[in-house]
Amino acid sequence: MVVAGVAIVGAAAGVIVFTQQDSAQETPRPTTITRPRTTSAAPESATPESTVTSTRPTTVPVTATGAVAASTTAPSRTTASDVDLRRQMETDRSTADSLVGQWVPQLSSRVEGLVVNGVTYDNAAIMTDFRNLRGRYPRAILVNSSDYTNFTRKSVWVALESTPYGSPDDANAWCDRQGFAPVDCFASRLSHTGGPAGNVKHR
Repeated sequence: MVVAGVAIVGAAAGVIVFTQQDSAQETPRPTTITRPRTTSAAPESATPESTVTSTRPTTVPVTATGAVAASTTAPSRTTASDVDLRRQMETDRSTADSLVGQWVPQLSSRVEGLVVNGVTYDNAAIMTDFRNLRGRYPRAILVNSSDYTNFTRKSVWVALESTPYGSPDDANAWCDRQGFAPVDCFASRLSHTGGPAGNVKHR
């Protein structure tokens, strides 16, 4: 029979030792009871979110009319006809510069968006118009008004007859002989310094 018992608690180890003394024996028999250590439950690790690699493009094409997809380079406004016009202008540049200060007949002036006789001109139509003129007048040349100061408006494609005349009246007389309407053909004088005043004479 247990007469007396002393409990010794190991706080650090979590072990409780009871010393029991039997009434018939002198030597106490230690009885060890292992006490489970109370520990804080480790926080349940959150399930890591899986990394999702999107297969969609990072830029979204714009579907509005006339808009360009954000992932592409905006197309150049330069067209094949524009290249043709500029090539023709460069071919005729030396002839045009030799005419600076002299009177010549101006055969036409065209710009994108101009409407003539129900026709809306773009670069292709302007090039076609010049080729038709040159077919009739082999000495016709093409200049751009931005390269000269005598024109009132810039970026206009101007066709000129490259035969120089001593006066504006002589140039206008040539237009008369060819049967041009007054608005289509008149005397013009190219300049790199002077303005429109004194460098044009209408019929």
